[in-house]
Amino acid sequence: MAIQALDRALVATKMAPTLFHSRVKPSRASVRARGHGDDDSDYVSDSNRTPYFTQSERKFLDLITIQALKNCLHYLQESNGEMHMYLHAYIHDNPFNLSETKSMDDWLVQLAAQPLKRVSDPRRSSIPGAAAEEAALRGGREVSPRDLVERILAARKHVAQELSEVTNNIMVKNNAIFTKALSTSIKLSDDDV
Repeated sequence: MAIQALDRALVATKMAPTLFHSRVKPSRASVRARGHGDDDSDYVSDSNRTPYFTQSERKFLDLITIQALKNCLHYLQESNGEMHMYLHAYIHDNPFNLSETKSMDDWLVQLAAQPLKRVSDPRRSSIPGAAAEEAALRGGREVSPRDLVERILAARKHVAQELSEVTNNIMVKNNAIFTKALSTSIKLSDDDV
């Protein structure tokens, strides 16, 4: 009865069509001002996306970029000591400053824009051969931040592919939650008896 009265009140004030039947879309200018909608396939034109899709996408990209960076550090530690040392020092000197306006992509752009850097660490030289080893001890080795970013982006792609395999199994994981909840509730009710 109360619901019917509310429906009549909404119809009487002519708010019903705007509340229930039409979808108000933000203007293209407001979407671009927030940093989205750079192409015609933006989230405004896709009615199947969730309300926080853009925020979720950004957090997901930040997360997989950080994981890719950790993977690169691990691999470089074993294969290229100078690059590992440079990247480790760069992370220490330029910590991640993730906010509403800054993302890991911005951090990668900043890294890629750095000039070549000569790194010298006699304990970690990855140059084979006696002559090359001696030259490395004296002068070090140039490290290209752009190459590091390429490695990080390749690792990010790999991490994303790994996680896409997880999404294929999400229904199984969701059902496992309810199965565990049911078994827990049955166990709790058995304890009460």
